[in-house]
Amino acid sequence: MILQLSEDSRKIARLLSNETSVRILKLLDRRSMSAVDIADELEMRLNTLKYNLDSLLEAGLIRVRQVKWSRKGREIKVYEAVEKIIILLPGKKIPDMSLILTMLRQLSLKSPEGSDVSGFSGIEFSGICCEPGI
Repeated sequence: MILQLSEDSRKIARLLSNETSVRILKLLDRRSMSAVDIADELEMRLNTLKYNLDSLLEAGLIRVRQVKWSRKGREIKVYEAVEKIIILLPGKKIPDMSLILTMLRQLSLKSPEGSDVSGFSGIEFSGICCEPGI
């Protein structure tokens, strides 16, 4: 995900600087969970959690992996983290994707497991690069 400085990029930067959102992302990075399970694990109220889940969903940082049904017939969404690179760019021009990929290759990015990802084919990363003042 490549974002130029805008209100959308500011929302994502604020979201990723929110402690609750980061705790949710770390938890969902380990395994998929329902909102009730996340709330229990993080010891937080369900309505607070749902606000954060909605924000993370809107930003595209998590997704609904599946929908299950409880014995009482209630819908239960199971969430998972979405892995992707997030690059925030200053300026208003559309970035040259080949230049960005070349720069990433030069930096020899490694995945969290330590495997080389210089090909970038079908591989997504998570993280954020942002400048002060966002």
